[in-house]
Amino acid sequence: MINKKERPTEDWQLWAIKKDFFFDMEGEKPTKDSLDPKKSICLFSTDSLSGYGLDLVFELVKEAWFDGIDLAIWKNFDSRKIDYVKKLSANYQLPVKVIQTSDNLNDKEINRAIDLCYELGADTITINAPKFFNFKAFAFITDNILKRRKEHKSIHFAIINPEDSSLFALPIPKYRFSNMVEIVKKYLCYIWLDISNLDSDSFESDFLRKMKDFLPYLAIIYLSDKSRVGEWHILPGDWVLKLPTFLKKLKEYWYTRYLSTKITISKSDLADCDKVKLILKKSRTYLQEYYDELKLN
Repeated sequence: MINKKERPTEDWQLWAIKKDFFFDMEGEKPTKDSLDPKKSICLFSTDSLSGYGLDLVFELVKEAWFDGIDLAIWKNFDSRKIDYVKKLSANYQLPVKVIQTSDNLNDKEINRAIDLCYELGADTITINAPKFFNFKAFAFITDNILKRRKEHKSIHFAIINPEDSSLFALPIPKYRFSNMVEIVKKYLCYIWLDISNLDSDSFESDFLRKMKDFLPYLAIIYLSDKSRVGEWHILPGDWVLKLPTFLKKLKEYWYTRYLSTKITISKSDLADCDKVKLILKKSRTYLQEYYDELKLN
């Protein structure tokens, strides 16, 4: 049992892992409310449209029927201009829900991300994992994120599972924070889950099996597919990952946080706005068919 007197008023599930929450919960069924679950908000990551002006990004995302914006402030300097982003958000009636930071995080960038959250009404900051030998960024995150979480309890701080990550450990990781259990248990952060970064065997044999135990710690999920030859962040479809099964489980386990789409778009396609618009609409249509409109028995 968790001592309620010791529980913080915010994010108490994270502190519960001191009781080895992931594995103590194995075999238990998720609790359900008597009402229908609220619909998850489907976002689009501006990381996908690197090089585009922010005004055009908002326009394309709006036309593709997404619910809001996942703002990568390290990809476009316009995204750090608070008044400008607020104006675009109001003009296009697209809320900014997530602020994404770089893999070279420092004090100035995290402070700007926090300011953007308060000004735009966003409630989540996502952090890209630094490369393994980027000691400076890694030290900054480990020394500062818990302090920031305590100071800003209304903001979810989430660290991405990087490429080739797993639930547990990797022998020679390319990035820091290479497994998801460590992100929560050691660093007391939420998980920014990019399922395309999981190897397909780990996704099917480990993650899908333990999925309900991870849900309390998922701040945002990046939905895209991967090919058999190692292409990441491609349009969802008949590729390697069992996305329909994954989305169905999200519904069954009453996931209510954010789904975001990140897609790698070729330079030739980026040069054609009509093609980009079609790509965005295809990704949103996939979510609509396999998630929004999915009826559970």
